[in-house]
Amino acid sequence: MQRYYLSRLSGFVLFVLICPALTVGADAKDVENPVTKGKPQFRVIYNYDSGPVFYGPTPPTPQDVQRLVDEVAAGGADVFLVCANSQNAYYPSKVWQTQWEGFKEGDLSFFGDIPEEEIPHRENWVRNMARFAEKNDYLAIALARCRERGIAPGVTLRMNDMHDAPWPSSHLFSRFYKENPQLHLTPIDGRSWGAEGLDYAHPEVREHYLSLVRELAERYEFDVMEPDFLRFPFYFERDNIDQHCETMTEFIREVRQILNSTGRHIFLIPRVASSPASARRLGFDVQTWAREGLVDGIATANMLTTSWDLAVEEFRELVGPEIAVYAGMSVAADRREGLPKRFLPESYELIRGFASGFLAAGADGINAFNFFCARHHLPVTAEEFYGGLREMRSLEQIRNKPRIHILSAGTRIVECDSRQIFPAAIRSGQERRFEMPLAAAGQGANVTALVYFDGDNGADDLWLGIGHHPVAHAVEIRKSPELKTGVSRNAKIAVFNVPANVITDGRNELVVRSDRVSTTILGIDVQVR
Repeated sequence: MQRYYLSRLSGFVLFVLICPALTVGADAKDVENPVTKGKPQFRVIYNYDSGPVFYGPTPPTPQDVQRLVDEVAAGGADVFLVCANSQNAYYPSKVWQTQWEGFKEGDLSFFGDIPEEEIPHRENWVRNMARFAEKNDYLAIALARCRERGIAPGVTLRMNDMHDAPWPSSHLFSRFYKENPQLHLTPIDGRSWGAEGLDYAHPEVREHYLSLVRELAERYEFDVMEPDFLRFPFYFERDNIDQHCETMTEFIREVRQILNSTGRHIFLIPRVASSPASARRLGFDVQTWAREGLVDGIATANMLTTSWDLAVEEFRELVGPEIAVYAGMSVAADRREGLPKRFLPESYELIRGFASGFLAAGADGINAFNFFCARHHLPVTAEEFYGGLREMRSLEQIRNKPRIHILSAGTRIVECDSRQIFPAAIRSGQERRFEMPLAAAGQGANVTALVYFDGDNGADDLWLGIGHHPVAHAVEIRKSPELKTGVSRNAKIAVFNVPANVITDGRNELVVRSDRVSTTILGIDVQVR
């Protein structure tokens, strides 16, 4: 379940919560399912929130669910992760309260204290889930269709979902949560909606989630399980980090044991914070998980927005070559101060830039989260939309196609997300150094760097260097794109022509110098065409 995240998307409004009825997908890709014991060979993992399929005016049919899988499989993903839960189960669980349990038509008290204007949508959503579940098992249908279409079936579990935190009696909160306040975290400033989640230091909380893992492993056939520790990212108090890591490692051991008891190998690929240091502070000792062979992969990401500064190389150094490392993207490409938002699904160039930069930095693949949110707000076919997944599969195929790399900042959640890079002030006569994951340009490529800034600099005042190579001063200053409403920024763009051979695979150091005028850098793009 997603709360409304209202964003501007190329002249139309993107509602994360609202997705209309499904459309027919293209033919499935003809590939062998790459599920074998050992390092996962997946290149693109697609994470689907199980709410939107029920948001239409009437309940979906089993064929609607199948078409949803068809579109993603045809688009080029290797894994389809079906979300099984928030605080309640999205499938007819026997061990957890379901999302529709207790719902009665016309009984608005079911929804608790959520805003009145949201109730019609919520009522329609829950009604559709309840009616569908009378005859169908959504999870079983989706997983079976994955097998039929040659895409690995998987489940993703939200390990501490706290949507609707401002409304404590909301229907999104389970009886387990409401009836056990002694199991909640102590609220801490900066943790946003996750501040009062469940505290995994309590055995009762861990067992509550293990019961869900057991049921899924026993009842359903799937190849991948993703414990999503970014929904939401807080599981312990801030003290006793070593103890928290031991507690969570024991929890992961129990999950691994449950999966092994099925007699088949199920890839365990947790989704954690943006760097190993952030992950460990939150209780996730990924190095121990890898050393003990508890996990098959790690997906790293920011909580909500896309980070173009994920510490992929640091994760690789900690977990070694036999554990897959995935760079996680979300629907929003960047949210830079004073500049319009951009969204990954609307641009193959942005998709290629994100994927190629991290593949070149050592990632084994890409984990796409919330990608579906833009599906029915873009005037494109299913193939045109989901074909973007195919664009993330191969570094060598991407290398010679147009791409845009971004260095930007998103909405930052402390303790979890990547560092805040912009805005970055540069005093007169000084320089700032930035690191940017890039992929080397192919022969004959035209490379341009765009430095967004707020200042009175002329073209001969801003200088750029990449690695050990001086690029020289800007060739022109352009007007910025449309600014966000209510932002007092005088944003401009300095344009630099970059020799293609100065770009290398992996992290590149970019040096920006302001010769005579103090300025503020708002963001950097590198365009390869």
